[in-house]
Amino acid sequence: MKKDLTGKITRGTQRTLDAFFSAITTLLAEKPFADISVNELCEHAGYPRATFYNYFEDRDDLLAYCWTALSKQADLADLTSTAPEHRVDTALDAMADLLESNTELLRAILRNNSPEGPLFSSLHGFIERQARAIIRTCIDRDRFTLPVDLIADHYANTVMLVLDWAYLRGHALNREQLHDYTHALLHGVE
Repeated sequence: MKKDLTGKITRGTQRTLDAFFSAITTLLAEKPFADISVNELCEHAGYPRATFYNYFEDRDDLLAYCWTALSKQADLADLTSTAPEHRVDTALDAMADLLESNTELLRAILRNNSPEGPLFSSLHGFIERQARAIIRTCIDRDRFTLPVDLIADHYANTVMLVLDWAYLRGHALNREQLHDYTHALLHGVE
Protein backbone atom coordinates (compact mmCIF):
# COMPACT_ATOMS: atom_id res chain seq x y z
CA MET A 1 0.00 0.00 0.00
CA LYS A 2 1.33 3.42 -0.88
CA LYS A 3 -0.07 5.16 2.20
CA ASP A 4 1.61 4.50 5.52
CA LEU A 5 -1.14 3.45 7.88
CA THR A 6 1.09 2.70 10.86
CA GLY A 7 0.95 6.27 12.18
CA LYS A 8 -1.97 8.56 12.86
CA ILE A 9 -4.43 8.61 9.97
CA THR A 10 -6.08 11.90 9.09
CA ARG A 11 -9.84 12.13 8.75
CA GLY A 12 -9.45 12.81 5.03
CA THR A 13 -7.32 9.70 4.55
CA GLN A 14 -9.79 7.60 6.53
CA ARG A 15 -12.70 9.02 4.51
CA THR A 16 -10.91 8.09 1.26
CA LEU A 17 -10.05 4.59 2.50
CA ASP A 18 -13.63 4.07 3.69
CA ALA A 19 -14.98 5.17 0.29
CA PHE A 20 -12.80 2.68 -1.59
CA PHE A 21 -13.59 -0.05 0.95
CA SER A 22 -17.29 0.58 0.47
CA ALA A 23 -16.91 0.69 -3.33
CA ILE A 24 -15.15 -2.66 -3.57
CA THR A 25 -17.47 -4.43 -1.14
CA THR A 26 -20.51 -3.08 -3.00
CA LEU A 27 -19.11 -4.20 -6.34
CA LEU A 28 -18.05 -7.61 -5.00
CA ALA A 29 -21.65 -8.22 -3.96
CA GLU A 30 -22.66 -7.56 -7.58
CA LYS A 31 -19.94 -9.24 -9.67
CA PRO A 32 -16.73 -11.27 -9.59
CA PHE A 33 -13.52 -9.58 -8.50
CA ALA A 34 -11.95 -10.25 -11.91
CA ASP A 35 -14.69 -8.15 -13.56
CA ILE A 36 -14.17 -5.06 -11.39
CA SER A 37 -12.10 -2.29 -12.95
CA VAL A 38 -10.24 0.55 -11.28
CA ASN A 39 -12.52 2.95 -13.17
CA GLU A 40 -15.60 1.32 -11.58
CA LEU A 41 -14.02 1.48 -8.15
CA CYS A 42 -13.26 5.18 -8.59
CA GLU A 43 -16.74 5.90 -9.91
CA HIS A 44 -18.40 4.14 -6.94
CA ALA A 45 -16.01 5.74 -4.44
CA GLY A 46 -16.39 9.22 -5.92
CA TYR A 47 -12.67 9.77 -6.40
CA PRO A 48 -10.50 10.14 -9.51
CA ARG A 49 -8.09 7.41 -10.65
CA ALA A 50 -5.15 9.55 -9.49
CA THR A 51 -6.44 9.34 -5.92
CA PHE A 52 -6.82 5.58 -6.20
CA TYR A 53 -3.21 5.27 -7.34
CA ASN A 54 -2.03 7.63 -4.58
CA TYR A 55 -3.31 5.05 -2.10
CA PHE A 56 -3.05 1.68 -3.83
CA GLU A 57 -0.77 -0.06 -6.32
CA ASP A 58 -3.69 -1.90 -7.94
CA ARG A 59 -6.97 -3.69 -7.16
CA ASP A 60 -5.12 -6.46 -5.30
CA ASP A 61 -3.54 -3.85 -3.05
CA LEU A 62 -6.99 -2.43 -2.26
CA LEU A 63 -8.18 -5.95 -1.50
CA ALA A 64 -5.26 -6.48 0.89
CA TYR A 65 -6.20 -3.22 2.64
CA CYS A 66 -9.80 -4.45 2.95
CA TRP A 67 -8.69 -7.67 4.64
CA THR A 68 -6.54 -5.65 7.05
CA ALA A 69 -9.41 -3.27 7.81
CA LEU A 70 -11.77 -6.19 8.47
CA SER A 71 -9.22 -7.96 10.66
CA LYS A 72 -9.06 -4.97 12.98
CA GLN A 73 -12.60 -5.86 13.98
CA ALA A 74 -11.41 -9.13 15.50
CA ASP A 75 -11.17 -9.12 19.28
CA LEU A 76 -7.77 -10.61 19.90
CA ALA A 77 -7.20 -10.02 23.57
CA ASP A 78 -3.77 -10.59 25.02
CA LEU A 79 -3.36 -14.27 24.28
CA THR A 80 -0.29 -14.58 26.50
CA SER A 81 -2.52 -14.06 29.54
CA THR A 82 -4.75 -16.96 28.43
CA ALA A 83 -3.85 -20.45 29.64
CA PRO A 84 -1.77 -22.24 26.95
CA GLU A 85 -4.34 -24.98 26.46
CA HIS A 86 -7.01 -22.34 25.62
CA ARG A 87 -5.01 -20.04 23.33
CA VAL A 88 -5.83 -21.76 20.06
CA ASP A 89 -9.53 -21.76 21.00
CA THR A 90 -9.36 -18.05 21.82
CA ALA A 91 -7.70 -17.26 18.49
CA LEU A 92 -10.17 -19.50 16.62
CA ASP A 93 -13.11 -17.77 18.32
CA ALA A 94 -11.77 -14.32 17.43
CA MET A 95 -11.42 -15.24 13.77
CA ALA A 96 -14.84 -16.94 13.73
CA ASP A 97 -16.37 -13.83 15.33
CA LEU A 98 -14.86 -11.72 12.55
CA LEU A 99 -16.30 -13.96 9.84
CA GLU A 100 -19.69 -14.18 11.56
CA SER A 101 -19.92 -10.42 12.05
CA ASN A 102 -19.57 -10.04 8.27
CA THR A 103 -21.90 -12.89 7.28
CA GLU A 104 -24.12 -10.86 4.93
CA LEU A 105 -21.15 -9.43 3.07
CA LEU A 106 -19.54 -12.87 2.88
CA ARG A 107 -22.73 -14.42 1.48
CA ALA A 108 -23.10 -11.71 -1.15
CA ILE A 109 -19.48 -12.07 -2.20
CA LEU A 110 -19.76 -15.88 -2.33
CA ARG A 111 -22.66 -15.59 -4.77
CA ASN A 112 -20.38 -13.94 -7.35
CA ASN A 113 -16.94 -15.25 -6.47
CA SER A 114 -15.93 -18.89 -6.39
CA PRO A 115 -14.10 -20.12 -3.28
CA GLU A 116 -11.41 -21.33 -5.72
CA GLY A 117 -11.09 -17.92 -7.42
CA PRO A 118 -8.60 -15.07 -6.91
CA LEU A 119 -10.69 -13.19 -4.35
CA PHE A 120 -10.87 -16.09 -1.93
CA SER A 121 -7.29 -17.04 -2.65
CA SER A 122 -6.36 -13.58 -1.44
CA LEU A 123 -8.63 -13.88 1.62
CA HIS A 124 -7.33 -17.36 2.40
CA GLY A 125 -3.73 -16.14 2.23
CA PHE A 126 -4.51 -13.18 4.45
CA ILE A 127 -6.31 -15.24 7.11
CA GLU A 128 -3.53 -17.80 7.05
CA ARG A 129 -0.86 -15.12 7.58
CA GLN A 130 -2.93 -13.59 10.39
CA ALA A 131 -3.47 -16.98 11.99
CA ARG A 132 0.26 -17.75 11.85
CA ALA A 133 1.10 -14.44 13.50
CA ILE A 134 -1.50 -15.00 16.19
CA ILE A 135 -0.61 -18.64 16.82
CA ARG A 136 3.13 -17.86 17.04
CA THR A 137 2.37 -15.62 20.01
CA CYS A 138 0.41 -18.31 21.83
CA ILE A 139 2.46 -21.48 21.41
CA ASP A 140 3.60 -22.83 24.74
CA ARG A 141 7.29 -23.22 23.80
CA ASP A 142 8.06 -25.56 26.67
CA ARG A 143 5.53 -28.21 25.57
CA PHE A 144 7.15 -29.08 22.24
CA THR A 145 10.47 -30.35 20.97
CA LEU A 146 9.73 -29.33 17.37
CA PRO A 147 10.57 -25.80 16.17
CA VAL A 148 7.94 -23.27 17.30
CA ASP A 149 7.54 -21.82 13.81
CA LEU A 150 6.76 -25.26 12.40
CA ILE A 151 4.15 -25.87 15.09
CA ALA A 152 2.67 -22.39 14.56
CA ASP A 153 2.39 -23.08 10.83
CA HIS A 154 0.71 -26.42 11.52
CA TYR A 155 -1.76 -24.85 13.97
CA ALA A 156 -2.46 -21.90 11.64
CA ASN A 157 -3.04 -24.19 8.66
CA THR A 158 -5.39 -26.34 10.73
CA VAL A 159 -7.32 -23.33 12.04
CA MET A 160 -7.57 -21.99 8.48
CA LEU A 161 -8.72 -25.36 7.18
CA VAL A 162 -11.56 -25.51 9.70
CA LEU A 163 -12.57 -21.85 9.13
CA ASP A 164 -12.49 -22.37 5.36
CA TRP A 165 -14.60 -25.53 5.69
CA ALA A 166 -17.18 -23.82 7.89
CA TYR A 167 -17.43 -20.31 6.46
CA LEU A 168 -16.26 -20.40 2.85
CA ARG A 169 -17.29 -23.90 1.84
CA GLY A 170 -20.68 -23.66 3.50
CA HIS A 171 -20.53 -26.48 6.06
CA ALA A 172 -22.43 -24.94 8.93
CA LEU A 173 -20.64 -25.65 12.20
CA ASN A 174 -21.49 -24.32 15.63
CA ARG A 175 -18.71 -23.14 17.95
CA GLU A 176 -18.47 -26.46 19.76
CA GLN A 177 -18.00 -28.23 16.43
CA LEU A 178 -15.40 -25.67 15.31
CA HIS A 179 -13.43 -26.42 18.45
CA ASP A 180 -13.95 -30.18 18.23
CA TYR A 181 -12.83 -30.33 14.59
CA THR A 182 -9.78 -28.18 15.29
CA HIS A 183 -8.76 -30.24 18.32
CA ALA A 184 -9.29 -33.51 16.48
CA LEU A 185 -7.06 -32.34 13.62
CA LEU A 186 -4.42 -30.96 15.99
CA HIS A 187 -4.40 -34.02 18.24
CA GLY A 188 -1.47 -35.53 16.36
CA VAL A 189 0.95 -32.81 17.60
CA GLU A 190 -0.26 -32.51 21.18
